[in-house]
Amino acid sequence: MSRILGYLTVDQKGRTTIPQEMRSALGLEAGTQLRVDRSDDGVFELIPAEVIPRDQLWFHTPEVQARVAQAETEFSNGGSTQTDGPDETQRFLDSLKKRSDTRRAKD
Repeated sequence: MSRILGYLTVDQKGRTTIPQEMRSALGLEAGTQLRVDRSDDGVFELIPAEVIPRDQLWFHTPEVQARVAQAETEFSNGGSTQTDGPDETQRFLDSLKKRSDTRRAKD
């Protein structure tokens, strides 16, 4: 069951102010963007939205999310490598690239 939190008034330029009490109840802070959805039965909803910058969209693809989940699982199970210094770190990273290239060549 829905509950009325209050009313908003729209001015001549289409602007409105959400009162502090309502912002607190909705968990809205300065800078929060709201997405407006309309359901099939005509109900409008204001939903706090997180906008992802275009240059970061790649991270949110299913493929990358699956790789991140796999890496987190491996790390939780003790799978990690420690290197000592930038030269050793670079050698380790290069070895990972070679392994990745070898796997691609087999596919």
